[in-house]
Amino acid sequence: MIRAAAALPALLLLAECAENPAAPSVLAGQEFQLRPGESVALKGSDLSVRLDAVASDSRCPADALCVTLGDAQAILTVARVSLPATSLTLHTAPDQARRASFGDWSLTLTRLDPYPYAGVRIAPRDYRATLRVDRAPGS
Repeated sequence: MIRAAAALPALLLLAECAENPAAPSVLAGQEFQLRPGESVALKGSDLSVRLDAVASDSRCPADALCVTLGDAQAILTVARVSLPATSLTLHTAPDQARRASFGDWSLTLTRLDPYPYAGVRIAPRDYRATLRVDRAPGS
């Protein structure tokens, strides 16, 4: 019973991708964009990725001078039929985790748009995360 409960989030995310024929599928090594709430499936695998939200966007505005670059966090749900769904947080700052592993896959945040400007609020639905899924080293 516990294993079934642990697998439920993964099955729901995979079912979401399977039930929506418009849900895109991507190739390993190919960059793709997600908006909050959107999912993709990785072709030839049982892996799916959803962007849940962007949190803590403290990046230095493009029209400002800052001492540090700041950071933004992309909150993702990654799922496989064989593993429980997992929440991952990827960062934009170079000194933070821009990449995370999930099973034999590696997920990288390559870009987060739009870039902030001073005094301009970014609506949560306007974010777009550019991501890439690759085989994890040694897989």
